[in-house]
Amino acid sequence: SRVLIVDDEATIRQFMIEVLSRFDFSPVPASDAAEALQILDRETIDLVLLDLHMPGPADGEDLLYLLRDRGDDIPIIIVSGWVDDDATREQPDCVHAVLKKPVAVETLLSTIRRVLEEA
Repeated sequence: SRVLIVDDEATIRQFMIEVLSRFDFSPVPASDAAEALQILDRETIDLVLLDLHMPGPADGEDLLYLLRDRGDDIPIIIVSGWVDDDATREQPDCVHAVLKKPVAVETLLSTIRRVLEEA
């Protein structure tokens, strides 16, 4: 499965790339919402791991609602250090899980597998 990792922190993207690659996923990194949209427009993605708070004109929350409004049906897992705010309490249907950073590898993998099976 192709997993889009949207996170502005390079170390987190690299960590997730290494973990997902080790467990037979195909990670696709994006450093911000704009890059993620470009990837989603040209590639087939099975799941999105999305950080909510990123610098730039559009953050993860903006991307989340844009994907919902476009009608994209790609499942989204929020992976953020900010999971107690309104964006995660009142999440749209496209959000299938919310994980708080730092997330344990086992939790990340089991959540990804569960969401992909349900999708």
